[in-house]
Amino acid sequence: MRDNIDKIVKGMRGLSRNKVPIAAAKALTFTAERVHIAEKEEIARVFDRPTRWTLNSIYKRSATATRLFARVWVKDEASSGVAASKYLPVHIEGGNRPHKRFEKALIHYGLMPADMYAVPGRRARMDGSGNISRGQIVQILSALGAAERVSGFMANRTTRSKRRNRNAPDYFAGRPGNGTGPLGIWQRIGNGARPILIFVKRPTYRRRFDFYGVANRVAAAEFEPLFRRALAREMARD
Repeated sequence: MRDNIDKIVKGMRGLSRNKVPIAAAKALTFTAERVHIAEKEEIARVFDRPTRWTLNSIYKRSATATRLFARVWVKDEASSGVAASKYLPVHIEGGNRPHKRFEKALIHYGLMPADMYAVPGRRARMDGSGNISRGQIVQILSALGAAERVSGFMANRTTRSKRRNRNAPDYFAGRPGNGTGPLGIWQRIGNGARPILIFVKRPTYRRRFDFYGVANRVAAAEFEPLFRRALAREMARD
């Protein structure tokens, strides 16, 4: 955000210059708080049933009198799961998304071509946010021998565990029937098969989350009045 502090200060008389950094830091922090709220509201507006993780994926760093900038950005760390910086930027900038963790496992074990991506099939179990359920992903990776750590859980279906759970879903990678169906992950049901994941060419995403536009609009509307009020309060302390 570009500031106009000098322009504002020139129009104010009897100003103690040491008050300016303090007031500026407060105004920058207050502005960042408003940007933070607006970005969260924008996520809720543009995404279909975003997860709580995604709704809380924006962080704010306050300004100080010796560090006159505040920062609002996408979290790049995660105690578990996938950091928002791995998947939100493609919705901000547009372009191609990276492979998800379970897709990398499918590629590593030769179950999916390296230039393809997995999307939910018609019979996939979906969660409340419209994504294939984590439990079914774990089942698939385990059943196909592509065990890996998925969101903090270890999927490792050994021969012994298969014997213990004979009712576990039977998945296979490939094309059903005579090889005429779409390539993907299928669940065997009797003599038929249900589509769980379908492999597709690299999906391209359009820009849908106007992160920078939201931030600039809020900052342009909020910063100057916030700075004037903060400076007036600091001057009144004398």
